Amino acid sequence: MRLSWQRAWIVARREYLTTVKRKAFLLTLVAMPLYFGGIMVYATRSADSSRVETMRSFTRLAVVDSSGLLADAPRSISTRVAVDPTGAPGREETFRTEIDFLPDQTSLETALREGRARRGLIVPADYLTSGRLRRYSRTQSLLGSGGGTRAVERWLAQGLLAGRLDSLRAARAAHPSVQLDDYALGRDGRFELRDERRDAVEFMVPFLFSILLGTCIITGGQYLLQGLSEEKESRILESLLCTLSADDLLAGKLLGLGAAGLTLVAVWLGAGLALGGPMLALANVQLPPGLLVVALAYFLLGYLFYASLMTAIGAVTNNMREAQQFAMMFTFANFLPFIVMTSIL
Repeated sequence: MRLSWQRAWIVARREYLTTVKRKAFLLTLVAMPLYFGGIMVYATRSADSSRVETMRSFTRLAVVDSSGLLADAPRSISTRVAVDPTGAPGREETFRTEIDFLPDQTSLETALREGRARRGLIVPADYLTSGRLRRYSRTQSLLGSGGGTRAVERWLAQGLLAGRLDSLRAARAAHPSVQLDDYALGRDGRFELRDERRDAVEFMVPFLFSILLGTCIITGGQYLLQGLSEEKESRILESLLCTLSADDLLAGKLLGLGAAGLTLVAVWLGAGLALGGPMLALANVQLPPGLLVVALAYFLLGYLFYASLMTAIGAVTNNMREAQQFAMMFTFANFLPFIVMTSIL
């Protein structure tokens, strides 16, 4: 029996309508963007909050200077931290850290134990030649010493240069690029001033779009795997093959479930443009028109490739449980480029 596009269209229409009417599909359509959006917002705000809380608690630094190089160092550290992830002007907070010079290590450890200082720094006598320092913290952290390292490094630079240079030169040596205008050659052959926020957005938009397409490819492939497994277990597949060919059935399923995946992409993309369009316009982000063409080609080819794998798994397994076990390996491989993204870039 040869491939009949009329029968394949009937199968595709049935698969599409059955899929989009499922509660799981509607839940995926609504809940998936909220889920990932909530995770991103929480992660961003959590990182900003952690940075602010770290500097807010870093009110006192105990120092034991055995080298004598920091005798003229400032007695406090002022650190400005952005409290708005968008980098809006005026959304910065200044934190002040007092410096307590102590005579020896025993006094430093006592101050840390009693809570009179949160961190301590010991400068050995051979610091100028060895560059070795010892840092002490009141609490342990799996992610390191808990922040404030850059502020302490700037203070050390100012202390080493104090009395040898004027205060302005010492401050500039400690922080030489406080205002750096970075220019790069643009597509039109002219050098343009780079905007870190715009660069970040221009990177994140294709990155998130790739995750979106990958999720839709997996969703469509899982629907195909589930449908084949259910039809094999219920013996419906044998009845279907009596009235249409395997090519008709496979083509119809691929078209119908691919259209369901494109529906997810279209709805999520439309919602993303509606919500993120003003932000992209303010950031002066220009997305090339060819990006949508490449994204569509990636979805179609990726979906056909992944769907063929799911079809093969559904054909060689006996039930849904076995099929899910084999499908997990290919699902992981679909996101492998994101794991090795640094090497790819």
